[in-house]
Amino acid sequence: MTAGAGPAATEFRRHWTVVFAAACGAAAGITGMSFYSLSILMGPLTDAFGWSRAEVSGAKTVLTAGFILTAPFVGYVADRFGVRRIAMLSLGLLSLAMLWMTQVGPSLLSFYLSLLLLAIVGGATTPLVWTRAVASWFQQSRGLAMALTLSGIGVIGVITPPLQNALIQRFDWRAAYVCMAVFALLALIPIAIFFRENRGAAATVAAGAPAVGHDVLQPGFTVREALRSRAFWQLCVAFFLVGGSVSALMVHLVPLIIAEGLDRGTAAGIASVMGIAVIFGRLLTGYLVDRLHPPYVAALFLIVPVLGCLLLLGDHVTMAVVIVAVTCIGLAAGSEVDLVPFLTARYFGLRSYGKIYGWIFIAFYTGVGLGPPLLGRMFDRHGSYDLGLAYLIPVLALGVAVVATLGKSPSGRKT
Repeated sequence: MTAGAGPAATEFRRHWTVVFAAACGAAAGITGMSFYSLSILMGPLTDAFGWSRAEVSGAKTVLTAGFILTAPFVGYVADRFGVRRIAMLSLGLLSLAMLWMTQVGPSLLSFYLSLLLLAIVGGATTPLVWTRAVASWFQQSRGLAMALTLSGIGVIGVITPPLQNALIQRFDWRAAYVCMAVFALLALIPIAIFFRENRGAAATVAAGAPAVGHDVLQPGFTVREALRSRAFWQLCVAFFLVGGSVSALMVHLVPLIIAEGLDRGTAAGIASVMGIAVIFGRLLTGYLVDRLHPPYVAALFLIVPVLGCLLLLGDHVTMAVVIVAVTCIGLAAGSEVDLVPFLTARYFGLRSYGKIYGWIFIAFYTGVGLGPPLLGRMFDRHGSYDLGLAYLIPVLALGVAVVATLGKSPSGRKT
């Protein structure tokens, strides 16, 4: 169903402040600046403490463990009580946890335990929370609204590599965590002023729907109904595979570029290209899923990292080739984070959105957590990323095939 220009424009005119605040929260949250910083921090942490790349990239696995522990709880609270208060509390605690990160080391265990704490207290700053609020205000242009929300992550992806690299060079690796702490505090300002959820959702509530607590049930699947559907398991498998592959490429991006013969400053600059590609991929995906069959749009964007892997294979890779490869990876990174919440809302509605998204989110981030250390281990063992890149190609292709065969949403219309 094609979004009508009139209703879509009206939605944005009335609720753009919610999107802006949610974008700020997404950028400052646990999956925003901290994610892009990990690639920049890999070298300095290795130099400071002697940890291997596999050990440092294992940070993503630890963060994923925290997400898995908190996602069901966050999803329940979001559906039951709303997202504003829990988002603000989580973002404030995340800022404090970032400051605590400056005290880690030299023990690898202290690094991992601090990251686990970071993930737990920041568990309500993931896209689950920000998209839950935005989805409640938008119907005709929900895909684009979610894309704009999550483009905050892309914007911060452009800023983070050169900013964090400059801070690390001027001071040391601790400055990166101080920067993230300050940014999380600043993001609380627009969230406190503008971030709201449409708890009534009058336009989408089924006539005569019963109340739960202070909320009204919205149309869509229960968790039990979702678990019995083929689409739920396809989404879990597809984003587990694609999420793990794209995450591995993003976390190892700067070391991978350096391995191609470029210096660290150049690598950090090229890494900013990914942020631009993330924004473009996210916005274009959001625009297209409102107008075309979403699984085909997903397949189109999620297959492009295969080209990126192919371009990075070999011994003679030029800067231009690296930029094209990074762009391919960024397009998929922008699309995947946007597609998970959109497809969840599209296929299962908003009735149990938080809880259903929470379980798909666990599958997605399990892949995200496993991919980087596996790629790091391959590098440590073989002294090259080539074998790891070769393995990622069929994994990505399989994930794309699974998402492309989702079929129509159960209702045959937008929910």
